[in-house]
Amino acid sequence: MTDWEALVEQAEGGPVSRGSMFGSQGLRTGRKFFAVWWHDQLVLKLPPDRLQQLVTAGTARPFEPMEGRAMNGWAVVGPSADWPALVDQARAFVEFQQS
Repeated sequence: MTDWEALVEQAEGGPVSRGSMFGSQGLRTGRKFFAVWWHDQLVLKLPPDRLQQLVTAGTARPFEPMEGRAMNGWAVVGPSADWPALVDQARAFVEFQQS
């Protein structure tokens, strides 16, 4: 696990900047968010197959900003996951969607 500030420091630069989403700190590439620090939890936008792999492995769960309402494509990633690698994957996924 890495803390949020360390993740931001590693990811910021070029098209990646900080912003606010859901009233929380987030990282975006261009205008699209790929990571959010929500209630002291890392939330990432990931491809459906990768998200399902992480959920099946027990290292993530679907993101529900309101209980019972999962936000499509977003997952809360547990502390046992490789956060820096997953942040990179989320950024690449969002960048690909924008191209």
